[in-house]
Amino acid sequence: AHSSHSPQHSTATSITHNMVVLTEQIVKGKTRMEHIAEVRNLNLWGQDIDDISITRSMTGVEVLSLSVNRISSLKDFRHCTKLQELYLRKNYIGDIMELQYLLPLTELKVLWLCDNPIADHRLYRQLVACLLPSVDKLDSMEITPQEREAARRNPDLTPYVNAMAAAAASETQGTTEPSYQPQVKTPPPTSPYGQSRAVGEAYGSRPTSISTSVTEGLQRGGSGPQDANGRRRKNILYATMALVSELDEDDLVYVKREIEQRLGQLGR
Repeated sequence: AHSSHSPQHSTATSITHNMVVLTEQIVKGKTRMEHIAEVRNLNLWGQDIDDISITRSMTGVEVLSLSVNRISSLKDFRHCTKLQELYLRKNYIGDIMELQYLLPLTELKVLWLCDNPIADHRLYRQLVACLLPSVDKLDSMEITPQEREAARRNPDLTPYVNAMAAAAASETQGTTEPSYQPQVKTPPPTSPYGQSRAVGEAYGSRPTSISTSVTEGLQRGGSGPQDANGRRRKNILYATMALVSELDEDDLVYVKREIEQRLGQLGR
């Protein structure tokens, strides 16, 4: 057996500067497909692969088996919108916010992330159950309807859902690789509407629930070709909905006035 930290030359990998890169040539050779977009199933288990950016072009892939590699991010999979099964055991995925990149995968049914640092997060399973409603099986266990409902009602998940909504809005405004933190440590800009408790646990607040419309909106907002401006507006809308659900009565009065004023300007 060889150390997972020591890259080994293989017929299934090409190495550049000690990084093992999955290439189009390798994918075509493994699958015998002429066009990479036609690949439906790819299995490259245990190849010490670091770079899987080629999967961005595998828009028709349905099953990916990439366990026992050195993958550290889920961001490249967001382009694989036909993906139904994703096996990533024993990789290096650590940040729980990486789950946001799976939001566009509305056909994903099976997800394996065990033996990654991300799976040690205390809210790992509940966040998957809440954010990815199409996933029926996580690692070796089915997600039950009762488990999913409990996750959607867990107020501890709200800061993460809100952060992912904000991240989606940021990406459409030109920030392609932002750094996301589930707990906000600096106060938001001064606002006449007060300070929303949804910005994070740093303010000691406990939101009451998670808006189902927000998580469903995140799913819709990340899939399919859309007009860039329309997508940006939708992402802002979902982020706003996530925050509005946490405002108290006084804050909502201010918001209502602003909405009425804006509608008046639009002639509604």
